[in-house]
Amino acid sequence: MRLTKIVCTLGPSTDHALIMKHLINTGVDIVRINLSHGTRKEHDHRIALVRKIAAKNPIPPAVLFDTRGAAIRTGDVRDPLDIHKGQMVIFSSAPTPRKNNLPCIYVNYDGFAKDVATTKKILLDNGELSFDIVRIEKNKDVVGRAREDGVIGSRRHINLPGADVHLPSLTQKDWDDIVFAIEQDIDYVALSFIRTADDIEEVRRFIQKKKGSLSIIAKIETAQAVQNINEIIRAADGVMVARGDLGAEIPYERIPAVQDAIVSLCGDAGKPVIVATHMLESMREHPIPTRAEITDVAHAAVTQADATMLSGETANGKFPLRAVEAMANILEETERNLARFAHSGIQGVHDEREARAEAAASMSESLGLPIVVFTRSGRTAEALSKFRPSTPIIALTDTPRVQRKLCLFFGIYPLLLPFKKDPESTLQNAWTIIKKAKLLHKGDRCILVSDVRSKDGGISTVQVRAIP
Repeated sequence: MRLTKIVCTLGPSTDHALIMKHLINTGVDIVRINLSHGTRKEHDHRIALVRKIAAKNPIPPAVLFDTRGAAIRTGDVRDPLDIHKGQMVIFSSAPTPRKNNLPCIYVNYDGFAKDVATTKKILLDNGELSFDIVRIEKNKDVVGRAREDGVIGSRRHINLPGADVHLPSLTQKDWDDIVFAIEQDIDYVALSFIRTADDIEEVRRFIQKKKGSLSIIAKIETAQAVQNINEIIRAADGVMVARGDLGAEIPYERIPAVQDAIVSLCGDAGKPVIVATHMLESMREHPIPTRAEITDVAHAAVTQADATMLSGETANGKFPLRAVEAMANILEETERNLARFAHSGIQGVHDEREARAEAAASMSESLGLPIVVFTRSGRTAEALSKFRPSTPIIALTDTPRVQRKLCLFFGIYPLLLPFKKDPESTLQNAWTIIKKAKLLHKGDRCILVSDVRSKDGGISTVQVRAIP
């Protein structure tokens, strides 16, 4: 049973019902809808398709909306602009075809020239094309010199590495999309280009005002976010290491160390962390991954990230099913060999709940038994996940929303179970549901974590039980 979760991005390549059914049956844990692409009608269709198919699955995947964020982009062009190495171009917030006999690249941000002054180069498409800054004109045009040949199309993303960008973290479209997510009862919203904990708290207040229950994933893809990572982890419900833009914001050789540091910090905080971008990128065009990609996915599993993510590989790639199968196979094989790696898995204990969870996880590890836990809010199951037992955590909850949100956490297999006043009746129903889902079988033993009611309140228990 795979412990590391898989996030699968939906798109044109997954819109067929049979493909979606196969994805869910293969074990996709979270489906991601990238709001930077597609129409509201397409998003509605994909949500409905997922929910229709998932209704027949004992563990329906969670749904994650990924906001576009306030990014600096080039304007729309009728024909792509060919750029040659050494060529001078003008970046301007005033849309003019040519200036001073130089090609002009429109930028959708009036403060571009001010922010450019705090960096040394301009990157397009996550560094596929870069420009040295030659000068900043009095009219706020920026003259750059191309470092390589390339092509600039419409709405290309611009990075200013190391610059203190003064764009707001969220646009009006992002706020509208968050309302849409609340209306659709979506489970997670990933915030693009956030830079501080204040960005997250502002969104959380907005969600509460709208009476929503969205959990917030902070996407780490700016240099400022890396600098503020501790406060961001404290404020967010989870983190995504978005390595595409992050690799253009900081020196690319720093990405592995930054990724591992974030995974470790999230582990100590008990917050789920997703490793994303270019994990199996070659599978957009080819049916098998490269050896380097295989190693990249395996490394995320070795460091015990909660989830790995597929983006274009499934959204618009040629082999979406093979990409999911490949990722699942790599994760499962790596997990089978985790004992050979040096990762310690030691996490800090910060409260009484975590102390009990650590004890249960330790017992599970010593006996080699899976954990069965009853949880209303999901917090006990989340605490167990933090300590990364090498066996599955079967979490029983009576709330569909909690069930879906637990899909993101390492090792948790959440099942829906109505809780009855009689604990023994609830337990017997749990055994039936667990066996029906084929997670455990008659005669199997497990570590049972539950609360027993008494006249003095709840008593937490950890015991070894056999499945009747």
